[in-house]
Amino acid sequence: MLFVNRFLSDARLHDIHLTDHSVACISTTRPIYLVFGDSSDYPIYVIRELNDEQDLYTHQVHNHLYQLVGNQVPKIVGIYEYEGGKYSVQRGVKGLPWFQIKSKFRTEEARIRLENRLWNSLNEFHNALATSTSFTSLSANETKKLQPHKELLHAYEEYKSVECSENDALDKLVKFAVKDLLEMPTCMGIPQHGDFCLNNLIIDTAHVTVIDFEDFAITTMPMYDHFTLALSLPSCPEDPSVAVNILNGSKIICGAKKIGIDSDCIRWHFLHHILLRLGPWSAGPKRAVHRAWLKNILGNFVDKQLPLTNHGNRC
Repeated sequence: MLFVNRFLSDARLHDIHLTDHSVACISTTRPIYLVFGDSSDYPIYVIRELNDEQDLYTHQVHNHLYQLVGNQVPKIVGIYEYEGGKYSVQRGVKGLPWFQIKSKFRTEEARIRLENRLWNSLNEFHNALATSTSFTSLSANETKKLQPHKELLHAYEEYKSVECSENDALDKLVKFAVKDLLEMPTCMGIPQHGDFCLNNLIIDTAHVTVIDFEDFAITTMPMYDHFTLALSLPSCPEDPSVAVNILNGSKIICGAKKIGIDSDCIRWHFLHHILLRLGPWSAGPKRAVHRAWLKNILGNFVDKQLPLTNHGNRC
């Protein structure tokens, strides 16, 4: 593409690998340009236009994360101005997205090995965030002690800002969950990636790279990323009535135990997750199919949990 050629020249980003480069463009919420070298099977550069303050914030988060977690995320090259616009440039990484390699994981054994690697990647990412206080001033939601019941109420308000119809069963369940969580001690908030799913992981033979930080710190409520990952994995059933059972998975239970969350209260963290995902995050046509699936999961969750409230089952 002529634009990219001129941009690379103006930014002086031509190097030995780009004497005969090629360019691919991915159209998401904004164009992403992938610049490939002469014989490379992964991009040398990834270029994004910075259209507003949110884009600039995302760039800053990404750069800060690289300083914190290293090659778990792509390396930022810098911000460059070109013809009145600003562009973020990062180094490409080896590996491929899931949709390009899923045919290689046909056996149960191969799938389990892959999923274990992805869970390890999530744990490493969170461990680095948990030991750092540097995001206190950078993220909108500061890393601090939080009260889970308030986080759930906030998620419910976000949900209701999009879903205006009355849902008495859900309302009853949320009120029960809030009372339940009030009995829990405060817990340490950890900024969540916000969309730690299979589609935002670049998978190589020996390494997994985390990408896409537009939703970083959407919440600091523990377990949010755990549920996002679990619901995106190949092992997660497509049937919403079965997918809802991921909150009982061994990785979820172990993750909760590590953070200090009682196993009986995992369900309320899951409810928080679903409600927040069904807020403005999934409004609009881009995520319409995924939103419909999540709404079915929420419906199944309410149907399964509501009868338990009549017996006073609490954490």
